[in-house]
Amino acid sequence: MIAKFIDVRDPAWTRALKTMRHDFYHLPDYVELCAKDAHATAAAFYAEEGQSMFLAPLLIRSVPAELGAPSDWQDCVSPYGYSTPLITSSQEMLSDFLDAFCRAARLRGIVTAFFRLHPLLPLDHRALGKFGQLIRHGQTVYFDLAQSKEDLWNQVSMNHRRNIKKLMRLGFRISFDDWTQLTDFINLYYATMRSVAADNAYFFSRKYFEDLRAKLADRLHLACVMTETGEVAAAGLFVVTDEIVQFHLGGTAPAYRSLSPSKLMFDFMWHWAQDGSHRAFHLGGGVAGAEDLLFHFKAGFSSSRAEFYTYRVIVDHERNRTLEQAANIQSSSSDPEPSMFFPGYRHLNACIHSP
Repeated sequence: MIAKFIDVRDPAWTRALKTMRHDFYHLPDYVELCAKDAHATAAAFYAEEGQSMFLAPLLIRSVPAELGAPSDWQDCVSPYGYSTPLITSSQEMLSDFLDAFCRAARLRGIVTAFFRLHPLLPLDHRALGKFGQLIRHGQTVYFDLAQSKEDLWNQVSMNHRRNIKKLMRLGFRISFDDWTQLTDFINLYYATMRSVAADNAYFFSRKYFEDLRAKLADRLHLACVMTETGEVAAAGLFVVTDEIVQFHLGGTAPAYRSLSPSKLMFDFMWHWAQDGSHRAFHLGGGVAGAEDLLFHFKAGFSSSRAEFYTYRVIVDHERNRTLEQAANIQSSSSDPEPSMFFPGYRHLNACIHSP
């Protein structure tokens, strides 16, 4: 078996993607962008045996220096989004590939690995369970574009339909791929994140958005909802990868929030995605996968659901215990739910520095 960590320039990465169903989260350019924003190293674990291949995009990070670990101790996390490990169509080799990953990761000094799984690209849970812990976070919403337009429209809630028709009567319209409006989108996105008191991790830099457009090129699309007077009321970024259209990020102007202009944007996008012969338009779920107000808003567009899981692997149990002990000694946290955070030593370390 070939089993190794590769960088974004390794031709094995793009060669593997040609044989696997994947999303834009798996593209080396996207992983490189996420690594830059997270001050991590962009990499992937690649394995091959016969006709089977396995690819797991990763951001590799040094463990927090405050824990006193040797400088070569690391952990890894999948890039932002649904950047699940990939495997060729048959999953018979999944256990062998996961075992190879754990062995190679220990040799590299990796202590833990955290993966966000893709709701539309499921992996065999029995094989995953042999090496780590699966956590179900909730459902996500998607349009099954194989259905007819009539069937899809009938799944949209009556409230959403009324709002969409009202927006059209008021003269709201869609502007598509006018990149002079990227700055408007960024401002709306920041305003929306502030309004919901989002975690700092969601406040991507302006440079991130510029680089995202440069790296994803024609895959990336910008949809803006315009008022009759030409103001941007809502906007979203969408990414196309073969058969999947993903809603990536979005925002709404505070002055128009009561009208829910993004409903017109999503209505336009599912029509656009279906006309482009794509298989699914994935809206995602609630914050961190929770079935919250955001989830219920998205659920009003379609009855199709998928499950969102994360996957936690302790690669080196002895080193993980050492790091958790060090973090416990330094932390005065009384958080009753530390087990919801992985790896635990990063949660406790964060508590040390919280105000």
